[in-house]
Amino acid sequence: MVLFDLGTVHQGYDSDATRTVAFGKVGDREREIHAVCLEANLAAMEAAKPGVTAASLDKIARDIITKAGYGEYFNHRLGHGIGTSTHEFPSIMEGNDMELQPGMCFSIEPGIYVPGFAGVRIEDCIHITLTATNHSPIHQRRCG
Repeated sequence: MVLFDLGTVHQGYDSDATRTVAFGKVGDREREIHAVCLEANLAAMEAAKPGVTAASLDKIARDIITKAGYGEYFNHRLGHGIGTSTHEFPSIMEGNDMELQPGMCFSIEPGIYVPGFAGVRIEDCIHITLTATNHSPIHQRRCG
């Protein structure tokens, strides 16, 4: 398993993405870790909308990983703000009760790192928006 954490800068704004790929034969446990990490990533992206707190977004992803038995191996925050720097305010993490607002751009990057075995992180950056026509939330769109 190889983890790639990459980004680029476009017109002064950063992007950040992480993917984990496998070389050679992958076992069932590695597939399971990847599937759990992907489920946590997608669930958090789906839940990200105005009014949701950063802490509750972290909890959504963390609960999925914990329920699968890998909670102790998710040892960092769910995400970070991104803009003119790769790591900005806000931290998407437990204890941060700040509500998400339109215009915010941040990463969602759950990870599972089992020492001596395998590590997986899946990171996407999203931008919180509202629709222009009916003011209902568009959950997010990918940035970068």
